[in-house]
Amino acid sequence: MRRIAGVVWRPRSTMAAVVAAPTFLAAWTVVLLLWLIPAAWLLSTDVGRQGLVDERVRLAEASGTPIDDPQYAVLQASPPWIVYFATGGRLLMAPPVTAMVALMLVGLARLDGHAMGLGAGMAVTVHASAVLALQQLVAIPLQYLRESITSPTNLAALVPMVEDGSAAARVLGAMDVFGIWWIWLLALGLSAVTSRSAARYLGRLVAVYVSGAILAATVIAVVGGS
Repeated sequence: MRRIAGVVWRPRSTMAAVVAAPTFLAAWTVVLLLWLIPAAWLLSTDVGRQGLVDERVRLAEASGTPIDDPQYAVLQASPPWIVYFATGGRLLMAPPVTAMVALMLVGLARLDGHAMGLGAGMAVTVHASAVLALQQLVAIPLQYLRESITSPTNLAALVPMVEDGSAAARVLGAMDVFGIWWIWLLALGLSAVTSRSAARYLGRLVAVYVSGAILAATVIAVVGGS
């Protein structure tokens, strides 16, 4: 818990400590629980279930395939749970994504001539994910009050001049303020391994993040009406 809190309050020194002693299983358990328990609570409420339906309808309409009354009735009878985890950048918390990001960090470190074990990559990624759990704790009460599962901290919500349903809105909707914070922490972790500036890695990681958002937006546009 000390390291998880340290990621927020003393990120640079905490990431250095994580790299020096790269353990992550206990931290991963805590981070996942902090993320999943609020999500489970929200989705167990009438507000959360209706939010799933509304989000599914929004995605369908954005892709040009409106939901008719019989389809809407089916959605209300069986809320599409997968919509919650597949939208709003929430896939960043999925264990397979965590493993892929860790492998990417290992590769970036080795490109700079530094050996970084997978354990260290996992430790950096897991501890950086503490801010994604923090985002969940911030967002869930707001989502409940707004009766919407859309993340209140995604970039589309913070750039109101972007037309809803447009390609730009879908891309920005897949990116989050806390996701950018997460990227910065990953860069600090790489910096602790290689002793190079975090700025060296920040641009590369942001490019990957934006590319992932574009891919997610494309997939949503393709399957939104299916």
